[in-house]
Amino acid sequence: MTELEAKVESLERRLRAIEDELAIHRLIVRYGLAVDVGDAGATAAVFQADGIYDADVRLMRGHGDVEDMVRSERHQAMVGSCAHQIGPAVVRVAGDRATALGYSRVYLRQGDGFGVYRVSTNRWLLERTDEGWRIAHRLTRILGHAEASAVLSEHLGEI
Repeated sequence: MTELEAKVESLERRLRAIEDELAIHRLIVRYGLAVDVGDAGATAAVFQADGIYDADVRLMRGHGDVEDMVRSERHQAMVGSCAHQIGPAVVRVAGDRATALGYSRVYLRQGDGFGVYRVSTNRWLLERTDEGWRIAHRLTRILGHAEASAVLSEHLGEI
C-alpha cells in the first residue's frame, strides 16, 4: 500500500466514524421531536422492532409498547406543550454497535411560562441496521432515582 493509499484509507475510516456519530445524534434528537408532536410511529421507528426502552416509569419492549406510551392519555396531555432536549451525548462507535451517554431534559409549558418537567440520565445502545442506526436499548432514569448516577458511572468505560 502506498503512502497516499494509506492516507486515503485513514481518512475514509475517520469520515465514517464522524458520519456514524452524527447519524446517532440525529437519531436521538429525532426521538425527541417525534415524541413532542405525538407521532407514535415515528417515535417507535428510532428503535429496533424488538428494541427495549427502560424508563423509570415504564418498561417498553418493541414498537407496540413505545407507540402505546406515546398514545397514552398522560403523554397526549403534554403534546404541543412539551419539548424534549436530548444531548449532547458522548458516543462511542465500535463497528456496527455504539454506546451513547448523556442527559435529557423535558420542558413543559405551565400557564404562561415554561418549567423543567424532567431531567434524566440516559444510556443508549445502538446498532447499525439496513435502515441506518437504531436504538436497541435505552435506559433512562430521572435525577434523584436510586439508579440515576449508575446509568452514567457504570458505562463510562464503554465510551
